Amino acid sequence: MSKETRNQLSYKQPGAQESRVQEPGTELRDITVAEIFRRFDEQWTPDTVRVRIAQDGDSIKVPQEWHGANKYGKPNVGDAEVLFGSLLVEATEGTRLTPEAFVEGLKLQNFSYEDGKGVALSSQEAVALISSDKSCQIVSPEDEIPIVRAVKNDREGKIIIEIRNGSMSPVMQELTIIGNDPVLDSNKKMRYRKAVSDCLGGFSAKGATAVRKRLGLYEYKRLTRFDDCLASGATIFGDQEVDDALGRNRERTLEEIRVAVASTQGITIAVKRALDRKMPLLIRVGALAYGLGSKKTGANYLMNTQPEMKALGAFTVGDMGDKLSTGREGRINPHTRIYGPGKNETRIYLGGGLAMLELWEDKIREKNKTPDSVVCVLQASRINPPPGSDGEIHDWGVLMKGKKLPLFSPAS
Repeated sequence: MSKETRNQLSYKQPGAQESRVQEPGTELRDITVAEIFRRFDEQWTPDTVRVRIAQDGDSIKVPQEWHGANKYGKPNVGDAEVLFGSLLVEATEGTRLTPEAFVEGLKLQNFSYEDGKGVALSSQEAVALISSDKSCQIVSPEDEIPIVRAVKNDREGKIIIEIRNGSMSPVMQELTIIGNDPVLDSNKKMRYRKAVSDCLGGFSAKGATAVRKRLGLYEYKRLTRFDDCLASGATIFGDQEVDDALGRNRERTLEEIRVAVASTQGITIAVKRALDRKMPLLIRVGALAYGLGSKKTGANYLMNTQPEMKALGAFTVGDMGDKLSTGREGRINPHTRIYGPGKNETRIYLGGGLAMLELWEDKIREKNKTPDSVVCVLQASRINPPPGSDGEIHDWGVLMKGKKLPLFSPAS
């Protein structure tokens, strides 16, 4: 979210003995998986979701009066634009999708639950784990056991969701404490970055051979979209829409969404889009958040809803892009890296994503793994026009740069 929006929020700098509670001054309304599905059935139409691709050699410029018109002190330009109308904001902003509603809602979509060892879990056990203070069990450098796995494997779709840590785990407490701190020194930024890395753990560089085998997706390639968080999902869903508009082949592809922290709302939208697009999907997330902020607090900020976490701060992780920023993002252009033969691709988005790229590289070196054959580094920016006469913003989207880079498909 924008620094302008963030600066409108009122913070109280806690003293040594003061509580870290941050009250944004608004209540979240409860929402269900079925309600999100229904909203997308009604509103995800060509009139609402619009994709524009720049002609070769041309670029798309953001109108100067729009949010996102400038980036890194320069006019913001890209080669693809996706506008969602008010759908991604209005459908989920200012909402709480509780652990109970999330688990039961996916169960109605024929998901089952298990622990990391494959032992079946009841809905109540799954709820207790994802909202707990439990952390991923690390068996060895090559073997980690997430706390919960949700699985759907039927005619309607093939989807696996792996959740590595509970939403009150020590690493999430660290992210909340620093994420709500308005003043970060170099030490706090280093701690925050380490916490993001620890939250993701081995998910940063994990393959999907076992997942493909379980879902019967033999010889499928993997396309991983790797970002810091999944709130409303504009970047990842926008990237999907641009791929489809460009006619890029997605046959025999397992799509993966890999993020440190995700809202239950964002995961629900990802599941809905996978079912509608008839794409197998793997979601790997470090931990969950259950609330999304409103326009008053900063639309679609991840919000704490559990009393124990709210006592540490209202915002689950704060502005991840800002807190992960290295200051070097503006010096890097979108590009494609070719690492060798194979069929898998990873996409990483600049901004907070530059830190994610570095964390991914660190994990690849640490585990002595072979990177995916293609790694595409893209730039994505939130854009929207100014409020209308009613004071509301009625369009909201993402500008992407790097979508017209040459495609590479190394032989397997």
